[in-house]
Amino acid sequence: MHCKLCNTRISPGERTCPNCGADVRGMSGSHPAPKRTPGRLPPSPRGPGARDAELELDEVAGPTASHAPEPASGSASGSGSGSGSTAPPMGPAGLRSLLADQPELLEPGLRVYRDEAGAPVGVDYATGVGSIDLLATDGRGNLVAVVVSEKGRGEEDLVAEVLQRIGWLRKHLCEARQQVRAIVLVEEPPASLPYAAAAVADTVSFKTFRVALVFEDVEI
Repeated sequence: MHCKLCNTRISPGERTCPNCGADVRGMSGSHPAPKRTPGRLPPSPRGPGARDAELELDEVAGPTASHAPEPASGSASGSGSGSGSTAPPMGPAGLRSLLADQPELLEPGLRVYRDEAGAPVGVDYATGVGSIDLLATDGRGNLVAVVVSEKGRGEEDLVAEVLQRIGWLRKHLCEARQQVRAIVLVEEPPASLPYAAAAVADTVSFKTFRVALVFEDVEI
């Protein structure tokens, strides 16, 4: 015999359908089919403590698997270098370019010298005795000749050339009461440079330079 509701085979002596639970005694088709809630499985055989199971169907949209490239050997992320790492040295050419864009890095208030029309003309400024790497004006409006010394250059020649440029500026470019001074940047100062610097301390200052690697938080 089969259940007239779900066509499940009924064993002799059973009173209910093992699948749908309908009363099969004197099955005449008059018993209504049990109500089913959308999304629910057909009722399972009711045993002690049995509960209805619910299956929710949703489209599965998993992320596409992707693998980040592993850092190359010796890269910053895996090198284990500490905060004591130093940046590569910057040569005179790079320093000249940097100061042309940001002269205030050398001294607050320093600006590239401008001509009467307001155009910045102080980068690689030509004079009658040689060019000046950067001609600038300070916060007081005085002229500042910035000279970047090449490595291995003798201090005698360097001081002489700087003084010549200061003299030319005083004679041809200075306005009334405007002063002129020079800042000389040396990568590796000779041992005897302090003596030459002491002789022209009121007019020329000497500075060494190095590049620092600075990390700053990004403002969000």
